[in-house]
Amino acid sequence: MDSTLAEMDPETLAFKIITFLTFKDEPMRPIDISRELNEKGSSVRARLAELKKDNLVESTGEGYISNITSYEILMKLFRQQPIE
Repeated sequence: MDSTLAEMDPETLAFKIITFLTFKDEPMRPIDISRELNEKGSSVRARLAELKKDNLVESTGEGYISNITSYEILMKLFRQQPIE
């Protein structure tokens, strides 16, 4: 798992965006992401810039796509679960 992803808090907008993009089967524009997640467009664009800098997403002519696999997201969430 990417170390940046491993350090990311699942409650953050960045994690919500990367998860959303990972499970989408097509590139998504920032406006579409903000609508789907019910977040401000400026916040989504700022987080996308950070995620792109960390190589977690990439920008295509059609929108953003995730460089993370669904397996990596699921393992991140599994590891976050408290041990009882």
